[in-house]
Amino acid sequence: MISYALAQSGAPPGYVDNSQKQMAEMQTQMRYGQYLDALDSTAERKAEIGSVITTVFIERNQASRNRTSGVVSSESLEEVSSPAYLRGKVAELLTDRELRNFDEYEASFQESVLRGNFTRQLARVSGGLTETNQEIVLEVLMRHMGAGQKQVRRSNRDAVNESQRQMQALMDARMELSQVLSDSQMQEAEKFLGQIITGLMTTQSMNEAEL
Repeated sequence: MISYALAQSGAPPGYVDNSQKQMAEMQTQMRYGQYLDALDSTAERKAEIGSVITTVFIERNQASRNRTSGVVSSESLEEVSSPAYLRGKVAELLTDRELRNFDEYEASFQESVLRGNFTRQLARVSGGLTETNQEIVLEVLMRHMGAGQKQVRRSNRDAVNESQRQMQALMDARMELSQVLSDSQMQEAEKFLGQIITGLMTTQSMNEAEL
């Protein structure tokens, strides 16, 4: 009866049904379970920090649904979805050392995701690269575009600037690769690099259009 009434009249502000909470708790465990397990703290405090992270996931999921239905702007979704938003929430509960460990955990995760994406895309579009040269391409790209990547996006202007930074990093990687790969292997690598360039240009154009 309660669920039916909510469906008819709309959920009150701040209402979170059990399925939404369970999904957010699952996201927290999958994404930050290792970090929470490694914390040198009591079970109660770990649960408190985990609860804060879960609340952020609930906010993100709700904002995503609201964006789809046109209730909120893309800027609002980007704000709550940014790593900086979550970091600000957990920073209120963490010691300086714990926050440094959190930042390292985040950087390691983002690096792993980026490398995984690059690896799959490279194998799909540049199959003519030798195994050794595939690894060279990955290492060069990660050195230029990986560890130094900014994960903060506070506005469309920030997003445009970050797209420009990534484009320059990609050009630097491309120059380095051209010096170590043969002409035929570089042509294979260009297929992969071209897709990244196209993606960056599309993202930059979309952000510029919203300025």
